[in-house]
Amino acid sequence: MTREKQVATLRPSSSSVRLLAEVVGGTTAECAAVCCCCPCGLMNLLVLATCKVPVGLCRKALRRNRRRRLLKKGLLPSAKCTSDDKDFQIHPAPSSAEVMELDKEMFDQFYSGGFWRS
Repeated sequence: MTREKQVATLRPSSSSVRLLAEVVGGTTAECAAVCCCCPCGLMNLLVLATCKVPVGLCRKALRRNRRRRLLKKGLLPSAKCTSDDKDFQIHPAPSSAEVMELDKEMFDQFYSGGFWRS
């Protein structure tokens, strides 16, 4: 083999150079994502665990204490549901002739108009 043929076979072709560049670029992008996003995610988790959750628990406890205090003073109605049978009786609609006539009139007026038309 001549020297020129040996040098030609040692040079990578243009398609393999492009493929290598794509692999290197993809690997660099993945490394950058891991190096940038992981610390931010860990910091967010740390802030959540040390600040946000305890603050939420303290607020809930303060609300509960304030509600108990107001209930003791009688400023808030109790949360217990006491119902009388008289409060929830279902009364039938009056069946007078006027109501029946109005019902027929409304039905005739809106019957052929469709759902969205009046």
